Amino acid sequence: MTDYNDISRRKFLSSSAQVIAGVSITAGLGGLSFQAQAAPADFLTAGGKIGYGTILPLSGGFTVVSQPWIHAIKYAIDEQNAAGGVTIGGTSYEVENPIGDEQYSAQGGLTAFRRQVADNVHYSGGYVSVEAPAAVQGINEQENHLIVLGITGKDLCLTDNKHRFFEYALAQATGPYMAEYAYNVLGKRKVGSIELANTWGEDFYFSFAKTFEKLGGEMVTRSYLQPNQSDFSAQISDMVSKGVDCLYIIMGDGPASAVALQARSGGLGTDIPILAQGAWGPEMYLDGQGKATMDGAIYPGVVAYTEWSDKHQELNDKLYADTGLYLNNWFWHGYDSTKIVLWAMEEAQSLDPAEVVAAIPAVVEKRASELMIKPSGAIMTDKKGVFLKIPMTIGKFNANADFAKEQALVAVEDEKYVGFPGWMPENWEGYTADPADAAVNWYPTMDELAAMRG
Repeated sequence: MTDYNDISRRKFLSSSAQVIAGVSITAGLGGLSFQAQAAPADFLTAGGKIGYGTILPLSGGFTVVSQPWIHAIKYAIDEQNAAGGVTIGGTSYEVENPIGDEQYSAQGGLTAFRRQVADNVHYSGGYVSVEAPAAVQGINEQENHLIVLGITGKDLCLTDNKHRFFEYALAQATGPYMAEYAYNVLGKRKVGSIELANTWGEDFYFSFAKTFEKLGGEMVTRSYLQPNQSDFSAQISDMVSKGVDCLYIIMGDGPASAVALQARSGGLGTDIPILAQGAWGPEMYLDGQGKATMDGAIYPGVVAYTEWSDKHQELNDKLYADTGLYLNNWFWHGYDSTKIVLWAMEEAQSLDPAEVVAAIPAVVEKRASELMIKPSGAIMTDKKGVFLKIPMTIGKFNANADFAKEQALVAVEDEKYVGFPGWMPENWEGYTADPADAAVNWYPTMDELAAMRG
C-alpha cells in the first residue's frame, strides 16, 4: 500500500525547508538559492490530499450520462493513486475525489462548486449542463480553481477564463464534417432539425448548416426541444410535409429516443437517416424500440469510442459491474482529461492551478501515446484557457453489437471522416474574440476551415 504524505499546514511550515511568503529557501552551491513556488499545503484538503472534484447530476434521467463520466474520473484517479499518487518536490500526495450534485441546473452546479471550494478543492471536472458551468465560470478564477469542461457552445467555452481546460471537440470543428458527410456521402439535400435551445444546440446547428447550405443543401425546418416536452408529432408532421430526407437530432438520451420513435411512426421511415449529437450511447439500444428506430444513427465520437482493445474491455467490465452501463462517449470526457491534469501537476511541480494549466500542452505532447483519445496536442490561449486537440470520427451505431464485448459506434468507411481534427485552427479568431462580437465568423464552412489550416 502506498505510504502517502499526510501533510498539514502546520507540519509543512515547520518542515526543514523554511517557507516565507511562498518562497522556499533551500541549500545550493555557493550559498542559498531561492525557488519561488506555491506552498503545497495551500492547495491540499484538510486531510492533506489533493482535491479533484466531480460535479455532475446524481439523480434523474441524466444519470446514464453522468454515471459513466463520474466513474471515468474516479478510475483515472484510482490509477494515479495506485501508481504512487502525485509527486511534487519528492513528496507523493494522494488524490481524493469529492462528488457534487450538479442537478442539471445553474444553482445545483454553483452550490456543489462552492462546497468543494470551501473544502480547499482546486480542481473539478464534469459539468454536463450548459447552465452549471456558466454559473461557475468567473467565480472559479477568483477561487484559483481549474475547471475541466467538455460541453461546447461559444457563449460557454469561448468566454475569457484562464482557469479552464476544454477537453472535448468544438462544434465549429465537427459540424462541417457532419454536413459534408450528409451531403456528399449520404446524398441528402433537405434536413430537418430539432435541438436543445441553448448555446450548445445553437453551435451545432449553425456549424452544420453553414457548410450544408454552402454545398447546396437546404435546412428545411428548425425546431427546439421545449421544457418537459414529450410529444414531437407537430414538428415531425412539419418535416414530413416539407419532404425532409435527413433528420438531425441535436440532443441525446430520453428526448432523442422519443424524437426518433415518433419520427419513424410519424412518416420519417428508416430510409431517412438520423444524424445525432449529444448523449447517444449503448443505453439507447437496449430495447426493441431503440434497435428498430435508431440503428445506424450517424454520430461524431472520439476515436476511443470507435475502437476496442484489452483496456476498453477492462474499463467496460469495471463500469458495468459498478453501474450496469457500458462505455459511452461521455466516459471519454472524464478518463483521459483527468489523467492529463494530474500529470500536469507533476510536470509543473506545483499544485497551483495557474501553473498546472500552463503545463497541460507539454504533458499532452510528451504523453499522448498513453492516452486512449489520442490527442494531437493542446492549444494554450492568452485568455480562454487550454483547448485539447482531440481527433474525432464519424461512426454509425450498431444496435445489434454485443456491448459487453465490442464498441457501439462503428467508424464509417471513408477515411476523411476518421480521426479528423475536432479542434479549430490556432489562427481562428474565435480563440481571442468576444463571443458577443457578431463580426466574427463563429461558424466557418468546411472550405473556410481548410483555408485556415493551410
